[in-house]
Amino acid sequence: MGETAGVQFFQRRRWIQQDRVDDGLSAFVRQLAWINDQTGLEMAGWRRSDGDHPGAILATTTYDRHAWFLTEVARLQTLADYGPVNDATLALTLGEDAFERWDSTAGVPTAWEPGPMFSQVTAPEGTPSPCEVATRWTNAEGSVGRDAWVLVGEWPAGVWPADAASGIRLERWIRIH
Repeated sequence: MGETAGVQFFQRRRWIQQDRVDDGLSAFVRQLAWINDQTGLEMAGWRRSDGDHPGAILATTTYDRHAWFLTEVARLQTLADYGPVNDATLALTLGEDAFERWDSTAGVPTAWEPGPMFSQVTAPEGTPSPCEVATRWTNAEGSVGRDAWVLVGEWPAGVWPADAASGIRLERWIRIH
């Protein structure tokens, strides 16, 4: 993958064991703080705040040069202390991490951030957003054939269908780091 034409939004999704949520959240926040102290990635940490998802966590960062991002991640992997920091969180999670990377569409400023809380709708590619202030992102990696709509704050009630059959994933995230 080459350089981006604008901002990219990287997401790493993890799930904490249900009986270890408090410990898992603490380990996750410590891991992101450590990463931020050692690299230029500026990772933010999120906890899912809608529905019954107490163990759903998300790490995000934005950047405008994909080669730089890949270099920082590769350097992170070589740091001697990263293994124990990552393993401390990994021991409290379950399943496979999911990685998604989104390309911005026109008009997204380089300094874009999701804010203290954001809502995300991930829908089949080409799905129009009924909410004009949402930022549209196209898939670059991880969610092939999908678009993401991100809104700082909460979606207005009834804007998106809530049934799983629609192929739409609705999430609300609150910042914890």
